[in-house]
Amino acid sequence: MKKVCFIIPYFGKFPNYFQLFLQSCAKNTDYQWLIFTDDNTEFNYPQNVKRILMSFSDLQHLVSEKFEFQVSLDTPRKLCDYKPAYGYIFENYLSNYEYWGHCDTDIIVGNLNNFLLPLLTKNYDKIFTLGHFIIYKNNHENNRRFMRKVKGRLLYKESFTNKNITTFDETYGNDENVNTVFLQNEGKVFQDDYSFNTKLDESFFIQTKYNSNKKKYENIFQSSKLVLGWDSSGLFTIYNVKDKFILEEVMYVHLQQRKMKIKSDLQYNKPFIIIPNSFYSVENLPKNIDEFKKIKKKTLNFQKIRIFVKWKWFGLKKKMLKLYKI
Repeated sequence: MKKVCFIIPYFGKFPNYFQLFLQSCAKNTDYQWLIFTDDNTEFNYPQNVKRILMSFSDLQHLVSEKFEFQVSLDTPRKLCDYKPAYGYIFENYLSNYEYWGHCDTDIIVGNLNNFLLPLLTKNYDKIFTLGHFIIYKNNHENNRRFMRKVKGRLLYKESFTNKNITTFDETYGNDENVNTVFLQNEGKVFQDDYSFNTKLDESFFIQTKYNSNKKKYENIFQSSKLVLGWDSSGLFTIYNVKDKFILEEVMYVHLQQRKMKIKSDLQYNKPFIIIPNSFYSVENLPKNIDEFKKIKKKTLNFQKIRIFVKWKWFGLKKKMLKLYKI
């Protein structure tokens, strides 16, 4: 029996660095990915990543058949709320796996075994709390645990019948999510955050880490010159502090809402460097301070301005809709 199968329904065009995501998955041969999508672009899919072509309307039909009430799933964006139910919705695909999970495609994964093997032996029902990467124990009872009540409420039903996104899939902003359902219904949950989750509104890399005890995100600043590097051995943060070279392994990086460029000379299946707005190939990752000083660490980047404008426009649009009751 294989360890983990990640379920990814994705509709629309994949990120421009999707091939790098696939490349990072390929090195994790103990793990499988099933991607349900309508994007028929011919990527180089590795053996452990299977694409299943499916229209969004077919997915809507599949989801609606699994529930006795009318679900709200008008757009692919709403799928984030359904992530905790993937083990139930796609259970016919999961019989050969001890665990199933879901992850986003705006990530690059490192050596998963270095982080997950100790956790997969401890009989957790749920591993991690953030929607961009969560793993669940695969059995009939656990795949339906998301349906259980919390203080008399069926949070999943409230979410699945709401046309708006409620973030039922993760611990974000409130306790009305699947993590609360598991914790209050005898679920054994590992809540530490192993991601390098990048802070949205910064033009250089700052890690934003979820503190499950305080139930809030905390920013961790290492260096404004921090880059990430990927090779066949894993994924690493690379930076220096007072001329001290630091290379630390991370499980994955989440590049949410970042416009990333692919350098024209990027060579797939070679090591690459990730700077805050692009990827480029290298022969080898830097191993000391002298090699680190030679690599490119940044380019002109408007991430902070772009996110600021986006959020301002979103707030204005929300006020206009409320004012005119559109």
